[in-house]
Order: sequence, then structure tokens, then C-alpha cells
Amino acid sequence: MRFKRRRSLVQVTASLALFGLASSVVFRAAAAEDSRPNVVMIIVDDLNDLPLAPDGKPVIKTPNIDRIARRGVTFTNAHCNDPICAPSRASMLFGLYPQTSGLYWFEKWKENGVLNQCVSLNRHLQNHGYSVFGTGKIYHGGQSDGAFDQRGPKPDVGPWPWDGKSNQSHLPHPAMMYLYDTDGDMDYKWEHHFGPLSMIPDWKPDPAAGIPGYKGWRLGGKPFRYNGDDDRDKLSDELCAEWSTEVIARQHDRPFAIFTGLVRTHTPLYAPQEYFDRFPLDSIELPETIEDDLADCATALADRSLYGFRRYDMLVRHQDRQLYRQWLQAYLACVSFVDDQVGKILDAVDASPQRDNTIVIFTSDHGFHMGEKEFLYKQSLWDGATRVPLIIAGVDGMPQGVTCDRPVSWIDLYPTLNELCGLPQEPNAASGGYKLEGHSLVPLVMSPDGDWDGPDVAITALPGKDHSQHERHGGTWFPHFSVRSKQYRYTLCSSGEEELYDFDADPREWKNLADDPAYAAIKASLKDQLIALRDGASWKSLDDLHHWTYGAQKGGVASEDGTLTFSGHASSYLATIAKYKNFEWEFDAKSPDALQMRISYHGSVKDNGVAGTVVNVPPTASNLEGNAVPFTPGQWNRYRIRMVGERCQVWVNGRLHSDLVDESNVGVGVVGLDFPGLREPTLSLHNVRIRTL
Repeated sequence: MRFKRRRSLVQVTASLALFGLASSVVFRAAAAEDSRPNVVMIIVDDLNDLPLAPDGKPVIKTPNIDRIARRGVTFTNAHCNDPICAPSRASMLFGLYPQTSGLYWFEKWKENGVLNQCVSLNRHLQNHGYSVFGTGKIYHGGQSDGAFDQRGPKPDVGPWPWDGKSNQSHLPHPAMMYLYDTDGDMDYKWEHHFGPLSMIPDWKPDPAAGIPGYKGWRLGGKPFRYNGDDDRDKLSDELCAEWSTEVIARQHDRPFAIFTGLVRTHTPLYAPQEYFDRFPLDSIELPETIEDDLADCATALADRSLYGFRRYDMLVRHQDRQLYRQWLQAYLACVSFVDDQVGKILDAVDASPQRDNTIVIFTSDHGFHMGEKEFLYKQSLWDGATRVPLIIAGVDGMPQGVTCDRPVSWIDLYPTLNELCGLPQEPNAASGGYKLEGHSLVPLVMSPDGDWDGPDVAITALPGKDHSQHERHGGTWFPHFSVRSKQYRYTLCSSGEEELYDFDADPREWKNLADDPAYAAIKASLKDQLIALRDGASWKSLDDLHHWTYGAQKGGVASEDGTLTFSGHASSYLATIAKYKNFEWEFDAKSPDALQMRISYHGSVKDNGVAGTVVNVPPTASNLEGNAVPFTPGQWNRYRIRMVGERCQVWVNGRLHSDLVDESNVGVGVVGLDFPGLREPTLSLHNVRIRTL
């Protein structure tokens, strides 16, 4: 059955304009006449591009995901904006790039100075007449803005082994601890385990450690009944899918949107035995690799100490156990399990009185390497981690069973639903004022080969910090970025290293062409596009002398190229006249030889000093890893300062130098530079810019 909408977007928009978009009360009063489309959005966790049947990866049947594809448009070149759960989901739900919000890692979005001023997609739908439902993993880590009329079952990637005592639910499987024989300090041991539910954990007592032991699974802090695949409790995704079907089947008095977050294929890869049986070990195709694949890659991305490489190495070392093939079997089993849950939801749509007026969107928050590039995880800037399945079906008049190879990304979903559902295009106009940064996919939905006002590349960010390195995350390090076009991928690391791949000739990203002169023009064009999307349009120049004040009230000299030079002052403090709160500040500076430059915030210009000093920068200091920051005294060096709330981060030449939290920094103030102990320094600045966050 083909999904369709009963009224055109023009009719819907006109009706909304007539009744007034700002009032949800009006929508309630006119509910009987509101035939805007319903939305069923299915978000899978850690699902890579397997449903797209990519070359070089194991083959798997996904009949229910294929059902959606036959009814709509499959975007074969869709990418996440950060291959990590929390920032990826935040980019979609708020329609802002990680480089705009500053949320690159697992920080809570509610504590983000940008996102906490913005209206989420689900709240925007709710504000404008939709009943909004949610179940499973939508936001990361159980976070939510409360903008759901009703919430269904919570997500849980269990079931879990238990030792009979621990309050920690995420315990490893006692039968798989041999994995760490060769890598005993591997982090997150629970995350590497896999197997059928019939592999019932049996934790042996350890009286010396006060562990009583326990046999059986646990889920949600309670015993999980398992007497066989036909006599067991239901897993989280099964509960979420069934709750979704019940919501869809209801009689709704106004349009509804339901967000269903399925947690498989997130690790640990546990599933019923029947799904493992679908993939006999000897039938599984291993992803193709080549010798020394990483030799020409950027060292920042090909560091073998990173989590994904260590996970791969951990499996292939145990060749006698065929662990790598067994892990692939478990991943395929979990994909097949998820596909069955998708089928339940589609069956409910087909049986619903709203079947002809329901848009279905299927996607994943990011990809997941299966061993290609010798990597087994998300958190890379290769296609294995950035590429996601994205299918949109049910739009009236759209072509069906077709594909679109234009590069698009998760950030485009918010404006797409705004257009399909007749919502205001700028949800933050009355709050933080941040404009959505994606572009509606509706033109491509209606004509996959037609015109589109979005960029020619999709951009993905990756923080230069990996949680496999035995350290608590200490701040978002200066991130790496990659853009994907139809034919190429270009990556620019914070260190300046580059990668370039030609997918027409090299679909597995085996040959880095960044240093090939024949591709210089292509690389330059892609780099310009990357920088434009990375930096955005909100930066303001501070090269104008009128934006600064100098300690002795004595101006500097501006050269024709915009360089500001200040020298010969007893009071050597240069500060902005304007005051800022939550900002990023970048500049090139040439400072005195062998002296630290002090960067201050929330200070005031005084004759005898600076108030509110927050950090000193090189040449004598080291960065957070204890290494010397690349810095050339007396020469031009690039600085970047990010100030959000109580937190001040300073980068020098693309490397994080310091990350400080100081309660005195809260508020609004000026930012400035000085050189303690030097009465008459010479300071030159150029390429100065600032943006508020």
C-alpha cells in the first residue's frame, strides 16, 4: 500500500497561515480539519550501511527495511554530522552542526550554551499541533526535553550478566573474558561481548571479593526470564516496537509524530538464537582489506591505539576461535533482529486508518566499521562510520523505489519535516535566534535527480579525543572534519594532515590522493567547501582598531594587510571594547620571544594590571597530554579560545593547550591579552575574528 498525504503542502501552508502558526490552541480547535501528514520516524543505533548492500561487506537480507525503500526514496550518500551517539542525535534533533553548538562529544545538551536556547524537533512539532510520542533511544543517555505527549518503554542495550552484588548494570559476560588475554587493559569490557541469549551467563562466586555469583540474565535491574527463545521476556526493542504499533493503531484527533529509537545494533551484540541461525559462520563474507592500508592515512586518524583498531586487533589475534567471523555473525544477527522490529511497525502503519497519510523515515545515528580499514567501531572519518541508511517514504506524489546519490546529512531532517508538516522554518526565532543549518530534502524526495539548494558536500566532525585511551574525557579537543561529495571524500585534521579519496576508482578508501598533484585542484575546491561549512557565517572581524582598547589609551598601527601592531607601552594590555558571553575567538599573533602571553576574560582594563586572568599560553607550557605545544617564539602562531559558561579552552596551532573551569568566569566581560613582567612588548595580530555561541 502506498502512503500518501491528503492535502498538498501549499494547501497546508495556506491553512496554517490562516489559522496562525503560533497558537497550538487554534490547532486543537481545528483538529478535525487538520489532515497534515503523520510521521513515523525509526532511528536505529549504530547501524551502518548494510541495508544499502555495499560492495565489500557481508550480504544480509533486510526485507522490512526494503519495504520502506520500495515505497520511497533511499539516500545512498547520507552521512551523520558526528559519528558519536550524543552529538549526532543533537545535530538532528536541533538542526545545528556540532561546530555551531560546540557539542562534539558526550556532554549533556541541556548544559550546552547553544542548544539549551533552541527548540527541538519534537517540541516544534508539539508546539504546532502535533501529538508527539517517543520510545526507546531518541536523545542520548536518556536525556529529553520533555516535549512528548507520552513516552513508551525506555531503551536498554541489555540483557546483562550480573555477579549477584554489583550495582553496575553494564557487566561483561563471564564466558568471554578470554578476549582480554592479549589486551588486559581494554576499556568498556562489556561492549565487546556477543552471542545468542542461550549463552546464559554464569557468574561464579568469589567469597574473597564478596561476590555471591549469579546465573541468568538481568534487564532493567530485574531478572530477565529466559527458558528458550520461545519462552522468555521481551527485549527492549521488542517492547518499543510493540508500544509503537499500539500508538499508531489509536484513533487520533490530530496529526501525530512518533519517534521510535531501536538500540540494536549497539553493542553488546546479544540476540535470540534464531537470528544467529540465519547466518551460518561459513557463509559470512569478510570485509576485504589490503596490507598496510593505514600507511598513507593521516596519523591522527590511523593511530593504532584508538579504540576501533584495538577492538579489531583483539578479535583477529584469536584466529583459532574465529572470533572475528563470530562477531560479524552477531552484528548481522542484530541487524536482522532490528529489521523484524521495523516490520512490526510497518504492519501497524498498513493496518492503521492513517495508512494513506503517514510519512515513514528510517535512519541510523551513525555508521559502524565492520573491519574495513582494520577498524571495528564508529568514531572515524571514513565511510564506514559516517555513512548511514536514510529512507523517506509516504510523501504524496513522490517517486517510489528510487535512489538519490546526492550527499546529504542528518542535519537536513529537521527542515525536511518542517516543510512536509507545514511548520515554521525557523523554530528558534523567539528563543536563541539560531537558524537551522540544514536544507529541506523535499526537492530531492520529489525529484531525486533535480535541483536542491543544499551544499554539494556533507560535512562530518570528529573530536580529536578517543575514549579508549584510559582517560576521562577532559574537553572537546580541536576536531577533525571531513566532507563527502558524490565522488570524493576530503578530510582535514586539526594537525593539518589531509586525506582525499576518489570513490569512482577506490570505493573502499584504500589510496589517499591528498599529495597527488593531479588532484590538487579537486582537493583545493573541497577544502574551501569544508572550511565554509566548518566555520559558518556568524564570525565577525575584530581587525578594526575601534574594537580594541589598549592599556595606556594609546592606539596601535594597522598595516595595509590588516595587521595590528602595538608596542612601546608601559601598560601592555590589549582588550576588546565589546563584552562577550559564550564565544569563540581566533587570531594569529606574533608575540615577544620566550615569554608567555596571558589571555584573560571577564577582566577590566586597569593601569596596574588585569582582573580575571584565566590562562597563560606557550612557549613554556605543555598541553593536556604533557607534550610541548607546537609553538615558534617570535613568529606567527594561531590561537583559538572557546569560552562557554565556566569553561575556557585554549588551542595553539590546532592543538589543545588548556581546558580550565573557573566559577569566576560566569557572566559577561571583555577578552584581552597581556605579557606579565614586560613593560614594553611588541604584539602583532591579524586574521582576528570572534563569534558568539
